[in-house]
Amino acid sequence: MQNRYAGDLGDFLKLSLIRWMSAGYGKARPLQLGVVWYLVPDESHNADGKHVTYLDVKHRSATRFRSLDPDLYARLASMTKTEPNRSVKGLERCGALPAAAVTFGEPLSFADLATTDKLARASRRQHWLESAMAATAPCDLVFLDPDNGLRSNLHNTPRHRNKSEKHAYLDEINAFLDRGQSVIVYHHADRSAPVPEQATRRLAEVAAECSGRPLAAVRASAGTVRLFLVVAAPGAEQRLTDRLQALTVSAWASELQVYYWNNEARPTNEAPPTGEERPRQGAPP
Repeated sequence: MQNRYAGDLGDFLKLSLIRWMSAGYGKARPLQLGVVWYLVPDESHNADGKHVTYLDVKHRSATRFRSLDPDLYARLASMTKTEPNRSVKGLERCGALPAAAVTFGEPLSFADLATTDKLARASRRQHWLESAMAATAPCDLVFLDPDNGLRSNLHNTPRHRNKSEKHAYLDEINAFLDRGQSVIVYHHADRSAPVPEQATRRLAEVAAECSGRPLAAVRASAGTVRLFLVVAAPGAEQRLTDRLQALTVSAWASELQVYYWNNEARPTNEAPPTGEERPRQGAPP
């Protein structure tokens, strides 16, 4: 995550999803949400993060997105007008996250450390992770927001290298799962393969390297294609599956596509059995 992205279209989709997944429904209480921003320094080599025109009520896409989460839309529109220097702190102040959400926004950067000082870089990353875990200790569901996305522990780029801060490694995700917290992690799709195949690969890595159960990859295609991997801690599978299934029959189905994991090394559009009553089309969570 970079501060310059705060409030852009990708943020709207991301924040809407984690609000949906953590929301209470029926007799089920809301989940305590934690957010680890994986904040890295802003870059300036491209125009990413400038996509906030959807927040202009006169823009052709305004009605399309505002109708999906009017409260979040209004909060982000207000933030981008009143805080021209957008930031994750601005997101927190404007109420974009649930009221009880816990956040961790300490930057992760090796810019001041020599590239040859592997020990210092590894120590900094470990300390950063421990601090993130301490901040989110009370949470049921933790959203991890790396700038680029997920990496296997076997990836050929070690986590102390430059730009590795833009990725979450699977053993870092596992640290949350091992203590009983479910996880949603952001992953930026690329051109290496069709998006469903990329979802398959990432979910398979989670299944192989993590203690939690991968449930699905949620695809958001507006603007840039993004995946959100949903991984359940033991005992949380049904709750999160219920929310995913409700998502697929809500108005959000036009923007968020769910690829369910079925333990056969491929995603499927067919949901596993769920106990939640399906809401009518367009019903609120």
